[in-house]
Amino acid sequence: MPPSPASPSLRSAVHHPLRYRAHIDGLRAVAVLGVVLYHFGATWLPGGFVGVDVFFVISGFLISKSIYADVEAGRFSLFGFYERRIRRIAPAFLVVTALTAAFAALILLPYQMMIFGRSVLWSVFAVGNIFFFQRTDYFGPAAQEMPLLHYWSLGVEEQFYFLFPALILVLQRFGRRAILWSVPALLLASLAASQFMVTRDPAAAYFLLPFRAFEMLIGAALALPGLRFAERRAVRVAAGTGGCALILGGMVGLSSASPFPGLLALIPCLGTALVIWGGEAGPSLPTRLLGSRVMVFFGLISYSLYLVHWPIASLGREWLGPVAPLPFLLGGVALSVLLAFLSWRFIEQPVRVNRRLFTPKVLVGATVAGTLALAAFAQTAIATRGLPQRLDPEVRRLAAYAFYNADPVFRQGVCFTPFFQAELAIKPECLPTTHPSVLVWGNSHIAHFITAIIAEGEARGYAVGQITGAACPPVLEAEGSRLPYCAAMNAFARDWVHANKPDILVLGGLGTPSPELDAALEGFAREGIRVVVVGPVPLYRDAVPKLLARRLIAGDGNTGAGDDLLPSARLHDERLRAHFAGNPDVTYISVFDAACGGTDCPLTVDGVPLQHDPSHFTQAGANFFGRPVSALIFGAPAK
Repeated sequence: MPPSPASPSLRSAVHHPLRYRAHIDGLRAVAVLGVVLYHFGATWLPGGFVGVDVFFVISGFLISKSIYADVEAGRFSLFGFYERRIRRIAPAFLVVTALTAAFAALILLPYQMMIFGRSVLWSVFAVGNIFFFQRTDYFGPAAQEMPLLHYWSLGVEEQFYFLFPALILVLQRFGRRAILWSVPALLLASLAASQFMVTRDPAAAYFLLPFRAFEMLIGAALALPGLRFAERRAVRVAAGTGGCALILGGMVGLSSASPFPGLLALIPCLGTALVIWGGEAGPSLPTRLLGSRVMVFFGLISYSLYLVHWPIASLGREWLGPVAPLPFLLGGVALSVLLAFLSWRFIEQPVRVNRRLFTPKVLVGATVAGTLALAAFAQTAIATRGLPQRLDPEVRRLAAYAFYNADPVFRQGVCFTPFFQAELAIKPECLPTTHPSVLVWGNSHIAHFITAIIAEGEARGYAVGQITGAACPPVLEAEGSRLPYCAAMNAFARDWVHANKPDILVLGGLGTPSPELDAALEGFAREGIRVVVVGPVPLYRDAVPKLLARRLIAGDGNTGAGDDLLPSARLHDERLRAHFAGNPDVTYISVFDAACGGTDCPLTVDGVPLQHDPSHFTQAGANFFGRPVSALIFGAPAK
């Protein structure tokens, strides 16, 4: 317990900072450079994001070591602890957030600005990770449209340190053994929960504290009183070398497709722990390299570099549009390092060093004022739906389609399983009970044809059914799929088709054809089912309403697809067409040929965007693309 104000020794109540460890600044450099390079498009570092996990372990070690020492010496103060956290975190955070908000107001369209306002509001109160978790639905904005997305890790960390010191104070009442047993137990519980959730709710596992706490607890376990560190030089060298190899191996070997965090997070986390453990008792070649002047420089500016780099990457892409990868990487990293140095030199350092000017009262008061000012700005952006008065009325009208509610187009909540739904639920009204019948099966890229198919089918006397789910290709499960409902959806659909034998089976959202897929389609055909495969839809480099709005801002009123159409969709269409051309069991329909006549596809009809994001239809799009495709589904086979 901290001494009372009447304690005769004022010095005993003062927090004593830990000794400086240059190699840990070097570890920070490795962590932040991995993250920054990854975010600016370094394809040779597909797992650079694990730098965040390195940060978590470092933070857990240093801060827990300080807490343990202060609690055991009876000088720990919650107010003092949080004053140090505010001094370390808040100044650069508030300044970078305010500058990001100013540039966002100049660059972002209204729907982006409204989402940005929400992210500011949640982030300034240290719960940004919960906001970003809630935004990870299938039709949500692309990650690059969220300039504060990287704040999720700050939210996780601050929530951990809101709870952990209080927990240690409580455990201390039961003696040191209570701490020594509880920290590893919590670590294992969090790790098990993370591994359990990573295949059931990947977004929760990634963004939420209970499934990330084990990473900081690894550092906290390493800091436990009485733990022995490597003393023999050979052991220190092996630990440092092996730890660095694990961290760099994770950055090179993992990717965004890896089921992460879970057990895979142990690769960078245990690597970090090994480096710390091997360097704590004395120097070695790995720690000397990490403690070099260049590495220490990047370690010192690592916090500011982490703060500034993602707004530059995010807003830069929005402002510049398509940019050659190498100039974007080099220019983005250079600008981030420059701004990070300025932030460290003129914001972080003065506040941390000049305690006469930045007293606790001044620090807390300025932090509260800055937080409330940003919250007021955020609330204004939310209430006005993105400060639309900044833009021309026609730009605002087109950009407003980004708010488009496409649920009726897909029949979401009725016959379409959304991304955020953990379990499959097929309603009876989604399945035809009479003949002739049609079953539509696949992902969102076939689901958004459903209103046109129903209209055409009913006009011809067909009952139409629908079994569709976000990001679920039909028939066979996508390799490496982490969506829990996909396997259940396809198993249910296969069984239903074999049992009920619809007259027409419409499949959409197919990936690369395979012998297993061909065998399955041949099996359906042998049962007397006419199999129709609908090809890919136009896919654009960005949301269609945004493309149209950006064109108008630039003085371009053209509404054709042009260079904004990604070639991948047409290439996939050509591959599927060629694959099924000699297959008598399958009718293949090219959406490009059926709706666009082989020419440039339009982005609008009568001023209404045909897609509300890069690929999914508005109702106008469902009509424009769906009517000719539906006519071919029910008409003579179109080869």
